[in-house]
Amino acid sequence: MARIRLTKRLVDDFLAPETGQAFLWDAEIPGFGVRVTKQGGKAWIVQCRVRGGKQRRIVIGRCNKLALDRARIEARKIIGAAELGQDPAQERREAREVKPDTDPVFGDFADRWLDEVVAKRNRAGTEKHRRLLVKNHIKPHLGDKRLSEIGRKDIEDMHHAVSEKFPVAANRAVSVCSAILSAAVRWELLERNPALQAHRNSEEGRERYLMPDELKALGKALEESPAQDSADVVRLLLLTGARLGEVLAMRWDQLDLAAGVWTKPASTTKQNKTHRVPLSEPAVKVLKKRIPAGKKAGDGKARTLDRSAKKGNPWVFPGEGVDGHMTTIRTFWAAICKRAKIKSARIHDLRHTFASLLVSAGESLPVVGALLGHTQAKTTSRYAHLMDDALRAATEKVSKIAG
Repeated sequence: MARIRLTKRLVDDFLAPETGQAFLWDAEIPGFGVRVTKQGGKAWIVQCRVRGGKQRRIVIGRCNKLALDRARIEARKIIGAAELGQDPAQERREAREVKPDTDPVFGDFADRWLDEVVAKRNRAGTEKHRRLLVKNHIKPHLGDKRLSEIGRKDIEDMHHAVSEKFPVAANRAVSVCSAILSAAVRWELLERNPALQAHRNSEEGRERYLMPDELKALGKALEESPAQDSADVVRLLLLTGARLGEVLAMRWDQLDLAAGVWTKPASTTKQNKTHRVPLSEPAVKVLKKRIPAGKKAGDGKARTLDRSAKKGNPWVFPGEGVDGHMTTIRTFWAAICKRAKIKSARIHDLRHTFASLLVSAGESLPVVGALLGHTQAKTTSRYAHLMDDALRAATEKVSKIAG
């Protein structure tokens, strides 16, 4: 068969036959060439003999998708493998026939991970967030690939694409990918996790504390609000430093108001650990006024209550229905901040404010961490700079004595 050194222009000008297929073979690499169909589709191919003398014709890729120089590299690899006694065509066929349970599609495996791991171990809010990340950001980029096909470059390409609009969500998507692939390693479907050490965007921790005048304005706005259920949620957030989800899911059987203790079950905490929290007198006062009729004041232990709507509801903050609890105060928070003229404050900033007030008053970071339910000291260390005023006051005392 006639051969000529292939060039891009030569391939572009290669006309389709009226019937069947036509071939153009490369003079530089014997067996490498271009195939064009009567419809005009062009593909790089390699024709070589493999073990047993069988002749194979292998498609490398479409000409409009794969550059000529890259096709030449792939052709040399295939020809070299054939000379070593391998059968590249057979190996490709076997790879396509891999059983799904040994090398599943990433999207299917991600769904399995969500159902078998996340749904069983994580809080409802975390599960919802992870399912959204998988659906909106991860599957569109990686969902059709098999686990074995995913490399770090694929993870970083996904991260880059998501970062164009959602830089923080892109980081979370990488973290979720890493968790999914770690499960694949544990279940012996992968040897390594390609998401480890993948590039992430830099993030700056957001610190916002309500100032004394803002706290005063907030208290006044809460008193004047007609929505006292939501107002009590805000009061408890500020008095306990708890997360919003923990307060909204608070149950009467978690409270011992006589002893002033709130025992958060592991299912409601971010750390998935039971957290026993002492309650201040103002916090107990807020809770006592919410005790339903038929429940003994000051006793948070479980009792048989009237099962009618609000009275029989086990939640401290019942929802609209008979059995559920409140799920959000987002609209209320926006309105109350507007009334109090508080700008750029999130609900979670009440937790930061609780911590900042403790640290500024001289409490140690371990004590603050214990009240917030932190399991790692570095999490609480973000408040270390707030100790400056308390430490400065202590040194002033020493200077007065020594002076």
